[in-house]
Amino acid sequence: MQQNVSLTGLTAYSYIASACPEDGQYTISNAVDGTCFSSFWHALSEDHTPGDVTGKLMIVNGAFEAGEFYKQPIAAGLCPGTSYELSLWAVNLIKPGVCQNSVLPNLTIRVETEDGTILKSIDLGTIIETPTPVWNQYATVFTAPLTDERVVIKLLNQEGGCGNDLAIDDIQLRQCSSCMPDPVYVPDVFTPNNDGVNDALTVFFQDVASFSLKIYNRWGSLIFASTDPENKWDGTFNGSPCATGDYAWVLSYKSARSVGTENDYVRTGRVRLIR
Repeated sequence: MQQNVSLTGLTAYSYIASACPEDGQYTISNAVDGTCFSSFWHALSEDHTPGDVTGKLMIVNGAFEAGEFYKQPIAAGLCPGTSYELSLWAVNLIKPGVCQNSVLPNLTIRVETEDGTILKSIDLGTIIETPTPVWNQYATVFTAPLTDERVVIKLLNQEGGCGNDLAIDDIQLRQCSSCMPDPVYVPDVFTPNNDGVNDALTVFFQDVASFSLKIYNRWGSLIFASTDPENKWDGTFNGSPCATGDYAWVLSYKSARSVGTENDYVRTGRVRLIR
C-alpha cells in the first residue's frame, strides 16, 4: 500500500501516513487495509477508478464534531450562468454488526462562492453498511455565478464515533450545458455617408470562434455576406449604394468559450441605413 500524498489546504482533518486513520484523520492510499481496527473495515484492493490499479483514494475517519472534511477551490474558467454536475463515489468501510449503534456516514455537498454565498447545498443521505464493499455515486447540479467569482466545493459529514468511516474517489466536475455566449450588440442604425463616423455596420462582441453575417433587402435578396468580423457592410451592393431603409440581418456565431458544442448561436434583427 502507498500512503504518501496529503491534501494540504483542502481539509481540516489531519493527514496520517498510516493505513488506519483515527477519528478526525485521513490518509491517501491505493487500497484499504481490512485489518484496521480489529478487522472492522472492509478491504479494498484498489481504488474506484476502472482499470486504474495504481490510483489513489481518500480514506476518511469521521471526526467527533460534524462539519467540513474536504474543500476544493475550482480554478477560474467556469462559464457564467452555465450548469455543472458535481459527482463523487463513496463507500462505507464499516462491516455490518461490528459497532453497536453504528454511526453511518451522512454526506452533504455544498457549492459556494469564495465569499461564502451558497450556490447549492444538498444532503446526500446516509451511506449504509453492506456485507461487501459497495461504491455508490452521488451527484448534484449547480449553476455557475454570472460574475467571475471562483467557486468552492465542500464536503461535510456528521459527527463520528464507532462507524462513519468511508472512502472517497473520482470527484468529477462535468459541464452540462453550452456556455452562455458573450453579449452581442448589432447597432439599429448606421450612416454610410463617408463622413468617417458610423460609415459601416459593425458587430460588437469578443472571443469569436466562428462568424457569419448575412444582410437581406426588403425583398429577401441576399446583398451582403461575411465570415470575417473585420469585413463590415458599407451599405453597398455590387459596388452601388443601397437606398435608405430597413435591412434584415442574420448573425450566426460561436463563442470561443463554447468550442466543442454542436450548434452556433443565431441572432436576427433589422438595421436602418440612413444616408
